[in-house]
Amino acid sequence: MQSPAKPGKKPNLRERVYQMLRERIQMGLVGSSDRLVDHDIARELHVSRMPVREALMQLKNEGMLEGTARGFVLRRHSLQQINDIFEIRILLEPHAAALATANVGPAFLARMKSALDAAEEASDRGDWETFMRLNADYRAAWIDNVPNRAMADAISRFIDHAQTVRLMTMQDETVRGIILDGMRGLYDAYLSGNADLVRERMTTHCRTAAACYYQCYRRLSGGEPPLAH
Repeated sequence: MQSPAKPGKKPNLRERVYQMLRERIQMGLVGSSDRLVDHDIARELHVSRMPVREALMQLKNEGMLEGTARGFVLRRHSLQQINDIFEIRILLEPHAAALATANVGPAFLARMKSALDAAEEASDRGDWETFMRLNADYRAAWIDNVPNRAMADAISRFIDHAQTVRLMTMQDETVRGIILDGMRGLYDAYLSGNADLVRERMTTHCRTAAACYYQCYRRLSGGEPPLAH
């Protein structure tokens, strides 16, 4: 993902720590039971606690983390909040993905294909953690090419908020297969250069992701959550 630092400005220490922590969350390297403690991270990175604390607070303010008595954890969203996130993603992502068609080129397609192939291999061997990181790489490939950067940044934030959902669903082999089908379909749409097809495939992909979550929720809780709009 793109750094939040301003173009042409070298990121300061807080910004670098923030981006490193955000990428760890995006790549699934922070689990739902993990705690992010400022002095532990500062010791790992050989920096002072202040920039780490500021980066953690920024992630909390953006809705990715929540504070506890000892450190920070991934934010636990209510079912309604998850439903709202999916609704926003379904509104934004198809249009943004279609806009990225204007920037399709050999490097763009090669980046997507590399992540897709590696994700298929990871899923085949049951390595869901690597699969989740490769899925994030694949997603970043098209988001990084959306010309409307404000829209791309908004999409990235809402995707980041759903990290606990991915941790819940991607351990399921059937879900990974469904996700791979969506990734293949989107790649083929980009390969065709057809923006309308990209929009259609992304709409289906977003709705399928929501359905997978709700099915997993039912299985784990026995509840009957409302479907995403």
